[in-house]
Amino acid sequence: MTTVCPPPRFRVIRKSTRARLAHRPGPKVSVDAATDVSELSNKDSEDAGFCGEPFADNGELLSSLSPLLCSMKLFGLYFHRQDQRHRPTDDPEWNPGTVTVKAGTPSTKLRVYATIVLILVWINTVRFTTIFTRKDHFGAMLLMKITMFTFGVLIAIFQTTYYYASHTGKLLKILLTLPVTRDCVRSVRRSTIGLTGCIWITMIGDFCGGSYIFFTGDEEYDFVLAPFVTYIYVPEDKFQVVKVISYFGYMSLFAGVFFAHSLNLVLVYIFYSQFKKLKKNFRRALGERGHFNGDLSLFRRRQLINYFNY
Repeated sequence: MTTVCPPPRFRVIRKSTRARLAHRPGPKVSVDAATDVSELSNKDSEDAGFCGEPFADNGELLSSLSPLLCSMKLFGLYFHRQDQRHRPTDDPEWNPGTVTVKAGTPSTKLRVYATIVLILVWINTVRFTTIFTRKDHFGAMLLMKITMFTFGVLIAIFQTTYYYASHTGKLLKILLTLPVTRDCVRSVRRSTIGLTGCIWITMIGDFCGGSYIFFTGDEEYDFVLAPFVTYIYVPEDKFQVVKVISYFGYMSLFAGVFFAHSLNLVLVYIFYSQFKKLKKNFRRALGERGHFNGDLSLFRRRQLINYFNY
């Protein structure tokens, strides 16, 4: 029985195993893995569409939001900052000429203006802390003061968030690189025009109605002039001047919350429409009998792109 087992066969297997292990150096594996990752990223960047639907160009989504973004610039909620980082020219995701044309020329004046607006918004928020006095007691007036104070803090948070997103370039990067279909861009353009017009009409109505209430209201609502009236005595002849100054500080809050919320709604609508389209295409590829006919990795990659951008 011992003569039947061929020992040379075992030696051949060991020899081939050693040879295979000897020809597998460590650095080559890392290079192959890096090559696979780069090929996958290049494949993602070269995808011109999804399930037969072409993607829009990098600047089309940004241009479709131009009415809303231009209005946000007036209130310091959006600006384009020059990228200070020096990136290599062979980077496929970096093309300075393309970004400058599609995103617009970076403006230092807009950044300075947005910084000044941010400082004024926080000063206005601190001013709202002076509407409370020792004479306050629980009731409708105290609840109104608390509501106004929390509203001012919310506006300051919105203003800071959009300033940070514009200063770091994250908002611009999302609007330039987010892969969306052309029909989504068309619907976003229509929604943006309608939403911007609705906001301006609402703001005009608020300014007109608010001015009437602000200047003809009862004296018990003069706490909105704080710290005047509450901690600083104001002579009768200068009372209207103080009201005019406080009026612009109070009404500027509505502009910030309207435009900040509107861009949030537009972004949520974009991701919702793309996830809904992904679900529709997946059901179409699944078929009536439940047999999947398509490339599952393509759907998975598309889902991950939407998820991480969100």
